[in-house]
Amino acid sequence: MDVCERWVPNPGHPGGGKRRDLFGLVDLVAVRDTQTMGVQTTSATNVSAHLTKMTDPLHRPLLHALVAAGWLVVCHGWRKSTREGRACPHGVGQRCGCRFTLHRCVDLTGGV
Repeated sequence: MDVCERWVPNPGHPGGGKRRDLFGLVDLVAVRDTQTMGVQTTSATNVSAHLTKMTDPLHRPLLHALVAAGWLVVCHGWRKSTREGRACPHGVGQRCGCRFTLHRCVDLTGGV
């Protein structure tokens, strides 16, 4: 597995640049034997926005090309959770013993 998201400096852009995903779709690539998986990662609350972007007219042909090449493409939504699996009541910045867990996984392979 490797990270495919990179920082692209741009002095004219607010914040000095922006993050760019592989093909505009993928943050991570995982390979095992003959299987390749592209993973878009985000917070659990932003999964819908990422799904909309990944299937918009600009990105749909790229998504279709990855699926045609045999890739599994998924979107993972993470949230900070207690050990019992409930949402963390302490806040993201707190050192509370809660951990980030996969809350939602959406497979885009079948929807292309």
